[in-house]
Amino acid sequence: MKSFETAEMSTGQVHNYLQHAIAPRPIAFVSTIDKNGKVNLSPFSFFNLFSANPPVCVFSPSRRVRDNTTKHTLENIQEVAECVINIVDHNIVYKVNQASAEYPKGVNEFRECGLTELASIHVKPPRVAESPVQLECIVKQIIPLGEGPGAGNLVIAEVKTIHFRDDLLDDNGRPIQENFDLVARLGGDWYTRVTSESLFALPKPINEPLTQ
Repeated sequence: MKSFETAEMSTGQVHNYLQHAIAPRPIAFVSTIDKNGKVNLSPFSFFNLFSANPPVCVFSPSRRVRDNTTKHTLENIQEVAECVINIVDHNIVYKVNQASAEYPKGVNEFRECGLTELASIHVKPPRVAESPVQLECIVKQIIPLGEGPGAGNLVIAEVKTIHFRDDLLDDNGRPIQENFDLVARLGGDWYTRVTSESLFALPKPINEPLTQ
């Protein structure tokens, strides 16, 4: 087994190793708006669900490793503390990847990537109409995790409204997991797709010692 001390590695090396090992990671396709009404759309795989009461998701727009600049998403939510977290399925993953390109500030990635803006109910940023699930969120806190290149900014976003595409729920409102067709990030250029063939269920364990 090879062991590495992170203090002795470059930021790029740490980033690369951790992204390969800590995976798959769900993708937050985040739409934001600045104080002048300019819309931004960008994906983040440093993302997850952290609480149900209150309902809270977190994601992290990291500083760029090459020049320590910050992402437009971070700048926007500092001006307008709202966002929509659009969930990524296989149907839109190629457009999501295109949205990760570094467009100049003020460029609308919805238009550049051929995606449709859908008005939100309670927040200013629009939803991605093609996304299977859209979470309207209020940004409660932004926690800088460092000041150097590669440092994250932990965004704590409280979910106010959840939108599901109709075919994702059965007649009783229960999610049909195999219909979500979710995509997640791995290391480097790698992604993975959650298909019905790759799904498996495990019942909750009983509080008894295993017999084998």
